[in-house]
Amino acid sequence: MSTVIMWAGLALLVALLTFLNQKQVYSSRVKKAYRELRELTVKVRAEQSEAADLERWESSLAEMEKHPNEFNKLEQEIGLRRAFVQYLERHHPQDSRLPGLQEAAAYQKDSVWGIKMGDYGPRK
Repeated sequence: MSTVIMWAGLALLVALLTFLNQKQVYSSRVKKAYRELRELTVKVRAEQSEAADLERWESSLAEMEKHPNEFNKLEQEIGLRRAFVQYLERHHPQDSRLPGLQEAAAYQKDSVWGIKMGDYGPRK
């Protein structure tokens, strides 16, 4: 009987943790960074960005990098890396990070659950 209660309790705990995992509550800093990066990306695409935006980019990117799932989601939705590269190319072309960022932005991630779905050669 106690084994049944233990397993039921364990199942309840797993269900609760799964529920809480779906209900992620992010701090105000993450929400602010998310909004900032969306706004900055819109400015870059509308060619309204300014050189002075660099600090906003860097602080927001640093905050989002602490949350890789949200960072990747934002990258998928708005092409965050490409927008940052465009910003740097336009306003800070001498930035030493630019070559590495250009390479990262050029890589189109086409994966499902982290599994790379690549070109496996010509079909016969």
